[in-house]
Amino acid sequence: MAAMSLEWFLENYRDPIDRLFSVSNATAWNVLRSSFAAALRRSFDRRFGADAITLTRADGIRFLDSLHVADLALAIGCRDGDADAWRHLVSTYRAPVDAFAHAVLGNSSRASEIADSLWADLYGLRSSDGARRSPLEHYGGRSSLMSWMRVVVTRLEADQWRATRRTEALDEERDGISSAFENGTASPDPDRTKLIGALERSLNQALNALSADDRLRLSYYYVHDLTLAQTAALIGEHESSASRNLARARTAIRDHVTRTLRREYRFSDDQIQQCFEYATGDWPFDLSRVLALGK
Repeated sequence: MAAMSLEWFLENYRDPIDRLFSVSNATAWNVLRSSFAAALRRSFDRRFGADAITLTRADGIRFLDSLHVADLALAIGCRDGDADAWRHLVSTYRAPVDAFAHAVLGNSSRASEIADSLWADLYGLRSSDGARRSPLEHYGGRSSLMSWMRVVVTRLEADQWRATRRTEALDEERDGISSAFENGTASPDPDRTKLIGALERSLNQALNALSADDRLRLSYYYVHDLTLAQTAALIGEHESSASRNLARARTAIRDHVTRTLRREYRFSDDQIQQCFEYATGDWPFDLSRVLALGK
């Protein structure tokens, strides 16, 4: 099936693009219509992929209307270096983001470091080939900008935590592998690489299809090991609702992965079951990265 091109997207959704651009306040941040349309197309493509060209136009417009276009325009303006956009972002979100970091990590110097790291990253102090790069490039408007920044905070915290454990984990892994071969217990599966690759791609798709709140719940509960009560408090819902929503998200992920493995990879039931067995075993899938970037 052919992929959706920017030209196809512009031709088929010209009217809603114009309408959303007019209500997004994009011109206040000197955002061009072409940049705004390209951002809408990226969000559209991330959500629907190759299915975009078979989607009904009505469903496509409903998706576009669900986007937080004012937040998206602000993010584009900040990403492109507009000074007014950046000042608005900081004045609007600095205090609540800092408060969120302290709520998650406690009133500690580490919370302040994480919050400071977020703003440095958003501004793009880290450069590649002389160009400024910002995580705002990954924001697609499917969640509010505040919800998205909460996820980025949790990713930064997870990255710092992993950095302190990386050397120890690598040493343990090397010791374990050496011991297995020395004891004659290692029995590598020749299909493991293929199955793991398909599983990881399928799981990425499934996680990206979740709502921002679902990704945030999963991040709190599984990446940061918060209790169900803590997760519910941070989301702003009752504990029983958080439990039901987590269960629903887990079911949605498994169903999505199963469909993808069966339809796109033509895996048998036995191969799919083997994939899930790998997923519950020693599999280094970076859940925090996907939850942070799959917007």
